Amino acid sequence: MKETYNLKNPAVKRIMQEARELATESCYEYEAHPLEDNIFEWHFTVRGPGGTEFEDGRYHGRILLPAEYPFKPPELIFLTPNGRFELNTKVCLSVTGYHPEFWQPAWGIRTVILAVMGFFPTEARGAIGGLDYTKEERRVFAKKSKTWTCSVCNISNNELLQDTAPHHQKNNQEDNVPDFSLSYKPNNSTTTTTTTTASTSSNGQRDELDQQNQSQDASPSSVGNSPDIPSQSKDNPATASSSSSSSSSSQFTRSIPTQPPASSRTSIDTSTTRRPPLWLDGLIGVLLALLVTLIVRRFL
Repeated sequence: MKETYNLKNPAVKRIMQEARELATESCYEYEAHPLEDNIFEWHFTVRGPGGTEFEDGRYHGRILLPAEYPFKPPELIFLTPNGRFELNTKVCLSVTGYHPEFWQPAWGIRTVILAVMGFFPTEARGAIGGLDYTKEERRVFAKKSKTWTCSVCNISNNELLQDTAPHHQKNNQEDNVPDFSLSYKPNNSTTTTTTTTASTSSNGQRDELDQQNQSQDASPSSVGNSPDIPSQSKDNPATASSSSSSSSSSQFTRSIPTQPPASSRTSIDTSTTRRPPLWLDGLIGVLLALLVTLIVRRFL
């Protein structure tokens, strides 16, 4: 790779970092590398998702990174016939430039590749660059894709992704593929239906929990264990009446306090305090009357 780029540029620094990481890792499911004369263009090869009509396929394509990467999403172009994406056309996915509102700067080349693997089994739904071939046609493309050779890389897909990984590594790689197909739904009614179904399911669970709580509160065992309501036996009326009377007497006993509260003691003490004599009240009234008379004469 030629060192002709400004290493202080954020996009160049990010691309160089991802190139070193992908060059040092050994992955069974995919392979990606930048071109020697242009680090903003990458070539990748992915293995078809297991359990689908693409399982035996090896698919090669291009990733075009913008100058503002990673703050803007890349463009994706397929070169190997596959029956799911058009060739030499920028495909419309939630991780490409057609939907910059979904892109996050924390994503990278590896994220785009894993997203592409997740989109293979999905329906095109009229998206740009999407194809809806039959499963039989896609299986034919998958078998032929192994010997397909890129004119730029000069190496076949089967040589880029060989069947040499152990079985446990295959399972781990398949488990790590995220489902990015849910983030892009061109049909708005599908999104609305999904949201409504999720909210309905949540409300149904809440209603079920409320009904269980109400049934527990209204059960005979909970009523019988209440300290304020005595349990009555329907089979033995005498026992029911005796238990009821004993419970009533115990409640009456508990209702009588052994010591009056502080408010009662305060009111009793206030009622027994001594009041001033009556002649003192009369004297105070006369003095107030004289004082009022003097004030009136002074200002009139």
